[in-house]
Amino acid sequence: MGGIYGPGRELIKIFSRASGTTRPGNGQDVTNWIHLDDIVAAIEFARHYHLDGIYNLVDDAHIASKELLDTLFKKHNLPTVTWDVSQKSNRPYNATVSNQKIKDAGYKLIHPQMIFD
Repeated sequence: MGGIYGPGRELIKIFSRASGTTRPGNGQDVTNWIHLDDIVAAIEFARHYHLDGIYNLVDDAHIASKELLDTLFKKHNLPTVTWDVSQKSNRPYNATVSNQKIKDAGYKLIHPQMIFD
């Protein structure tokens, strides 16, 4: 499952401390997120259709960290992040996670792209 956002887990609350800071790397690492509405709906879908096995639950966005943070902070009129390319990124993972299996089973994402509220 991707990072969870939605009611009670607003992106601005999750990332507000990063505003105006310097982070290691170039910000091109991939992020995988899922809206809370899709978590609830996908679980119900899997239960209703008796899905078996492992299904990745992420949206279609696969936004780079830099794009995510720049978009979020600009929307909220906050200072953006400065990236220090002389330092290696401290993110342990950098992978695009596929949601194709659950979509092939018939699930349609409620929020296929991130909502920057």
